[in-house]
Amino acid sequence: MIEYIEAQSGALIIAALVLAVAALACSVVVLAQLARLRRPFRGMAEAYEKKGSEAALEELLKGVDENREFLRGHSEEIKRILHLLAGCYSGTGLVKYNAFEDIGGMQSYSLCLLTREKNGYLLTNLVGRTSTRGYALDIRDGKPSRKLSDEEQEALEIAMRSFAGTA
Repeated sequence: MIEYIEAQSGALIIAALVLAVAALACSVVVLAQLARLRRPFRGMAEAYEKKGSEAALEELLKGVDENREFLRGHSEEIKRILHLLAGCYSGTGLVKYNAFEDIGGMQSYSLCLLTREKNGYLLTNLVGRTSTRGYALDIRDGKPSRKLSDEEQEALEIAMRSFAGTA
């Protein structure tokens, strides 16, 4: 057993150093979080030392009441803003491509704009050498009003995926 340990001593030393560095990193993270948690309580402790416990508690409760009144006073405005945001386009998907073989530069595009309810529009602009054509179609509940080209389908899928991770 001792011979095995002696033979593996280099690897064991490296493993011990890695563990020590990991422990040090964890300690730094924990100390930083602890310092951040202590910050709000410093103000309470200072108020307690200057004014005493009863006056400090009254001051803190006054702040809580002020916050509560602020939220009550602005709740209708917050609701109105949330209602407005529900109708905004928050899902987007853009695909640029060459619609025609004789035109380069990825000038054609399909752009999909969706609300959180998956309603919106898909705009397609096809650029040719002598003309440009634009098309728009409705998207309702994530479903298009007609069959899509490959590029349009890709733009719709990108817009749908852009909602992932949002509440």
